[in-house]
Amino acid sequence: MRISRRLAAAALAVPLALSMTAGSAQGGSRPGHPHPGGCRQWIALTFDDGPSSYRTQTLETLREKQVPATFFDVGVRVAANPQFAGFEAREGHLVLNHTWDHPRLTTLTAEEVRSQLARTEQVLARAGAPLPFRLVRPPFGATDPAVESAFTAEGYAFVTWDVVAVDWDVATTSEEVRDTIVQALRPGLVVLMHDGPIDSAAGAADEAALPQVIDRARAQGYCFGQLDAEGEVVRARYRGTRAPVPEVINPVPYLPLTETSRGQLPPEPYVVVDPAAQN
Repeated sequence: MRISRRLAAAALAVPLALSMTAGSAQGGSRPGHPHPGGCRQWIALTFDDGPSSYRTQTLETLREKQVPATFFDVGVRVAANPQFAGFEAREGHLVLNHTWDHPRLTTLTAEEVRSQLARTEQVLARAGAPLPFRLVRPPFGATDPAVESAFTAEGYAFVTWDVVAVDWDVATTSEEVRDTIVQALRPGLVVLMHDGPIDSAAGAADEAALPQVIDRARAQGYCFGQLDAEGEVVRARYRGTRAPVPEVINPVPYLPLTETSRGQLPPEPYVVVDPAAQN
């Protein structure tokens, strides 16, 4: 039975490997762009919670491997280091909405949900990455009828994911991240990775795993696309520029670190922010 990615959050209680059957927030798809070699098996790499200090390495790997990606960025971090969002868009990556400060939307009022979307949309536009369409990934994949109604009122579809390793835990190794993703490979797969979770010091394992995931997927005949407005995987090209890959300039905002940091601290510069102060 096909399970919509909007239901994937229910798998969060499953340790290490979270793998779902492909689907979409609304259903349907659209034609993509042609790709050299006529590839017929497409998957999408998506990254949440950025940009953090790990984003520079992510972008360098994607440039080296000529892979387009989809970034669901958090507004409070875009505001701190806006140089990333515009660069991502110019490189041919897709930059989309992951809310302002990563709250569990089911705990918010409809007006607060709308504010989370609007503030992030505005800061992305100011950073040079206006939304090509309104697609949001709700933090934790958590929605309910009230949240979905707020999305609809603002013209947003939403999407979750098909596979993610527990990469927000510092104890998860790069081999575990790699193997969880590679073992789930199939056409239309939406991969979720965190290159610097907003509430954990993790991120290094994803950076080590990313080039291996790309190489092993290609060895099995897969090409890398992006998401469309309904959350489906479509063909895409890596465009690329000659501009230097940006680095963090200002402290990266983090929410209070959870136990998954296991006593480790994020890369400098960073600052822990009070979620209540972001409203």
